[in-house]
Amino acid sequence: MSKLDMNVINSIKMLSIDMIREAGSGNSLVSLSMPNIFYNLFLNHLKFQKNNPNWINRDRVIVNNNFLPVMYSTLHMFGYDISLETLKEYKKLNSITSGYASPITPGIEIGSIITGDVVSSAVGIALGERYLNSLIKIEKQKCELINYHTYCICTFDDIMCGLGYESLSFAGKEILNNLIILCNKDDIGKHSNIKEIYKENVIDRIEALGFEVIEVKNGCDFGAIDVAIDEAKDNKKPTIILFSTNNTKDNLREYSSELYNMPLSNDDINDLAEKYKIPMPITNTQEYRLELEKIVSKRLNKTIDKWNELKTEVVSDIKIKEIIDFLENKNIKIDFSSDNFKLNDTYNEELINGNSKMFNMFASKSPFILSCSNNFVNTKCNINKSEIMSSKNRLGRNILFGERTVAMGGIANGLASLGFKVFISTSLIQSNTLINTIKLSTMFNYPVNYIFTQDSFINNYDNMGISSVFEINTLRMIPNLITIRPCDINEIIGTYEILSNYNKSVALIIGSEKRPKFIGTNPKYVVAGAYRVRREKGELNGTIIATGSEVSLAIDIAEELYSAYGIDLRVVTMPSMELFNKQNDRYKYSLIPREFKTFAIEFNNTMLWNKFVTNDEYIFGISNYAPCGTKLELLKKYNLTKDNIKAKIIELMKN
Repeated sequence: MSKLDMNVINSIKMLSIDMIREAGSGNSLVSLSMPNIFYNLFLNHLKFQKNNPNWINRDRVIVNNNFLPVMYSTLHMFGYDISLETLKEYKKLNSITSGYASPITPGIEIGSIITGDVVSSAVGIALGERYLNSLIKIEKQKCELINYHTYCICTFDDIMCGLGYESLSFAGKEILNNLIILCNKDDIGKHSNIKEIYKENVIDRIEALGFEVIEVKNGCDFGAIDVAIDEAKDNKKPTIILFSTNNTKDNLREYSSELYNMPLSNDDINDLAEKYKIPMPITNTQEYRLELEKIVSKRLNKTIDKWNELKTEVVSDIKIKEIIDFLENKNIKIDFSSDNFKLNDTYNEELINGNSKMFNMFASKSPFILSCSNNFVNTKCNINKSEIMSSKNRLGRNILFGERTVAMGGIANGLASLGFKVFISTSLIQSNTLINTIKLSTMFNYPVNYIFTQDSFINNYDNMGISSVFEINTLRMIPNLITIRPCDINEIIGTYEILSNYNKSVALIIGSEKRPKFIGTNPKYVVAGAYRVRREKGELNGTIIATGSEVSLAIDIAEELYSAYGIDLRVVTMPSMELFNKQNDRYKYSLIPREFKTFAIEFNNTMLWNKFVTNDEYIFGISNYAPCGTKLELLKKYNLTKDNIKAKIIELMKN
């Protein structure tokens, strides 16, 4: 290494260690040992433009949160818009140097909040590159406008947890040779009580997933890492580079595992500063930044110029221009209007089939809409005019995950971070498996949409196993997620009209029973979250709120109560609590006047309905796990037959 190399690496070490000291928490051992890797990657391998961090053919680097101080310091040294003052704001409120990865930071590709999500996101981003590259080559066979590598710098925990391991399995199956994972294997011995777990041959396990494995024997040696990355770029399979930080020569003493989550002492920092001849605090890095800019420019200028020439040459092709616009703006234009649908009054089919038709009409509007599922047969959300994506069929828009349900959510987030509008479909009970990746998509506003089938405790296809009970309310409580449970085809159409103009996450809950097009439903009203589907015939006596399949039951009950007892109830369909809560108080009160008794019918957990109804007695649902049984048996057990609900409403109306 040159003197410049040593000075920059030592500066990165001290900057990141000082960030940890200022924040009061962080992985000091990583800051001492891993700058070699980050510096090498940016100096010798990455395609990037510091003044254009969103260049569409840049190599992507996805980083575990433990390594962020090193990543931020490296980005600063290589000229990104991250100042020394910004580095000192590490983990502070509203700082772009957050304690978790966030795409608001220049040079950070995607958010990260849980173990393993960096691996699944990297797999999704690599998969997106392969799809885009193949899409371009339909128009121009040898065009390499999009041919970036995706690097993931992670821990051993990231690749061995369920989310990470499933994602590796998928990447190996898809032969994503543009994916390079650099894994710090020190986690194996981080906690002495788990050493025995990893005595198995880890390399054999990873190779069995379809990966090439390169093990760097001498820690984070600069030259060895350089050779390993070069080899990985030439591999025909995805690659994992295993390295260690335990034998770093920079340790002042025998650091123990306690340093994984604590800063060094001031004495240690002063000793390091003296050893590296780096005055603390660091107040000026401009000289190094200018030198690095010259070196990187010399390496990349020809590559970037050649790419710009290629872009100028091919941009006249309408299809390729569409891809360029998509990547630069991350905005898919979808022309989908409910005004274009005229349904016959005799329409009557399973909601899941109606949703399949609407989804396919929606998906036909753009090649950047992709569909993911663990079982397309059950969800019926495959794109009919496309095939299953595979290493041989790279343009398939249906991505089948099988039993890799956990990975499905994380990989979809990686795709969505590129701008793809991704749909995930599975049964509602599986939403629990996806919950952490749903949080990530909503936290960073990625356009991942979820279609959940088997929408209540009486809609379990095979009548076996635990049915959904509380899942819908769990989804409703996730910030930034819009949950919609439509009652008929009109409300399904209205949902897709919302999706055509909404670039964030939506969860669509679909029932499996046959439903007609109800009189009173309107696609245009779904955006309000709730509206009236049965108008009182005379003087209003009360209101029934219902969602999904239960709307038809509520209408029948209201009609029968009026005919037999003169009880005149308004019926309100509430496909989305979240959208309704966004309406002004005037609309809310006019729709559900509080001076009248209000009931709610939803065959799921009763939680969350109490803010709309008179009191808890007025909610018809369940609050426990449902056993196996026929639909009628279950409705009788929970007093949810039409006659039971009618009798209860009559009783409550008398009080």
